Amino acid sequence: MKLRLLLALCLGLGILAAVLARFDLAAVATSLSRVGIGGFFLIVAAGLLAEIVLASGIVPLLPQAMPFAAVVASRQLRDSAADTLPITQLGGIAFAARALVLAGTRGPLASAAVIADLTTETFAQGLYVLVGVIASLSLLAKSALLSPYVGAMLAGAIFLSLGSMGFAAAQLGGSRWAERLGGKLFPGAAAHTQAFREAIHLIYRRRGRLLLSMLLQLAGWMGSGLWLWVMLKVMGLSTGFWAAIALQALVEGLRSAMVFIPAAIGVQEAGYAVLAPLFGLPPETGLALAVLRRARDIAVAVPVLLAWQAIEARRAARMG
Repeated sequence: MKLRLLLALCLGLGILAAVLARFDLAAVATSLSRVGIGGFFLIVAAGLLAEIVLASGIVPLLPQAMPFAAVVASRQLRDSAADTLPITQLGGIAFAARALVLAGTRGPLASAAVIADLTTETFAQGLYVLVGVIASLSLLAKSALLSPYVGAMLAGAIFLSLGSMGFAAAQLGGSRWAERLGGKLFPGAAAHTQAFREAIHLIYRRRGRLLLSMLLQLAGWMGSGLWLWVMLKVMGLSTGFWAAIALQALVEGLRSAMVFIPAAIGVQEAGYAVLAPLFGLPPETGLALAVLRRARDIAVAVPVLLAWQAIEARRAARMG
């Protein structure tokens, strides 16, 4: 493990330890006890639906038609790896490209597609953070407890959103950014070949497809807010839909800002616990939401990663 990755992991574990020491874990357990097995399966199903919509964002960017099941599997492998393995969240991008290669796409073209997908998703995620907070401003302003935080939340959302969208726009304006990112994620495999450069230039010239990808990604991120709302309902809470959208948007913005921490360990838990009170929820409820999300990620990731390893093993055996 590289030193920087190890230090980032230690930072995340330190944040997690501080969160666990700070809050009442008995209250967290009480919140979790309301979910039940059926509720947890509902949470898993709702998360998979949001994942399917997010996965569709890469379809307009693909160099060739592919079975949608393979596209969804690629996205799920990416997120499962990033959410559970000791790699950065960007590291999951390489897993997505590998899945597309196994499904029949040439390596340089798969690399170009997943990097372009990251670009459109970054733009959509920044817009989602902004939309989520703006949509809840009237709700927050009516609350004597929450109104003092409105200005700070809006400023933070604008900062995160403009930063994310600016990063994406810079890539769209010149694919050198994409080539550099490709060089880091796929050293020696894609970014230094003419095929990769041609593919990424072609994708970025198709503005209509880029716009469609962004809209699909935005729909997927809105779906993640709906997923959080489902979790709150399963826990017996009456939090409004737009409050759930805003809470999820802020947490996702925080995860993006701390993208260098493997699996967002500690960041996710601290984000939900610290931000939950802004929406009238106890911090322990926020921590319970983080635990539920982590449990869902693991429940999905284990079979996905095992299946991927089995596929790779069979492929290696055939080639051997």
